[in-house]
Amino acid sequence: MNKNDRICVIGHSGALGHAIRSQLAEQGYTDVVCCSRAEVDCTNQADVDRFFETNKPDFVFFLAAISAGIEYKRKYPVEVLLQNMQMEMNVISSAHNHGVKRLLNVCSALLYPSTAAIPIEEKDATFTNLNEIDTPYSLAKAAGVQLCNYYRQEYNDDFFTVIPCNFFGEYAAFNGDKAGVVPSLIRRITEAKEQNIDTVTVWGTGRACREFLNSKDVASACIFLMNQEFEYPLINIGRGEEFSIRQIAETIRDMIGYEGRLFFDMDKPEGRLHMQLNTEKLFSLGWRPSMNLRESVEDAYRWFIENRDYTR
Repeated sequence: MNKNDRICVIGHSGALGHAIRSQLAEQGYTDVVCCSRAEVDCTNQADVDRFFETNKPDFVFFLAAISAGIEYKRKYPVEVLLQNMQMEMNVISSAHNHGVKRLLNVCSALLYPSTAAIPIEEKDATFTNLNEIDTPYSLAKAAGVQLCNYYRQEYNDDFFTVIPCNFFGEYAAFNGDKAGVVPSLIRRITEAKEQNIDTVTVWGTGRACREFLNSKDVASACIFLMNQEFEYPLINIGRGEEFSIRQIAETIRDMIGYEGRLFFDMDKPEGRLHMQLNTEKLFSLGWRPSMNLRESVEDAYRWFIENRDYTR
């Protein structure tokens, strides 16, 4: 990307979108346009086409998604599946029709089958996760990945997909069903300390393991990849190391200084036991995260304390 190319960030209001937009500005990119749901209904093909026709972007970061925690997916599977598929079909096809030079599509590690060997390699992206809690989201994202691949195959479009590990940070949802595990724990442990609540409940046994990155590091990797020459249709973004939910909860507890008890509710779902991504391709290109786990959590915690009224 050149500094004066027109760059579009679709889904800029979320944690990753805010981080990408901020870093593009810091790096001197001068022509960045944004597309949030409030501005363009990406589930409506006519709206999306008008946006592309008006703005004529050269490069597109496609981040928009209906993404949420386990309980939200359980309650609203139709909304999650249908709206994600509509957005992917509309945005990716419009990018092709309007001559976008390169498109980065953000997917989810839930694309990978639960039987894949750990750490999970990109070659294992064969969707088989039907009848699971996460299926409404992961099935839609799998369709987006495949559509990008077909545009590469049939039209030689430079559309590729990244699969980040779990991430969190500024502008993430810290409240409600859409809050991920780290933001939710940050909020609930903070409130427990402030209100002298002696126990915080954590879903599951605590043994499930995940990779975690701050959204600023995921944004850094996305911009880095958009400027690299490679032929991979799919590439993982991760830390190369996973942590148990118990470790995460204890790290947050210790950082906040909460002296109460963490209760792991084994009757609650916790998803797959392992989802570590193989990051050899990304690391071989020269990228590494800038923050360790503790620093990533501290950065998110500082933002939360300063923005308690923010809601998504």
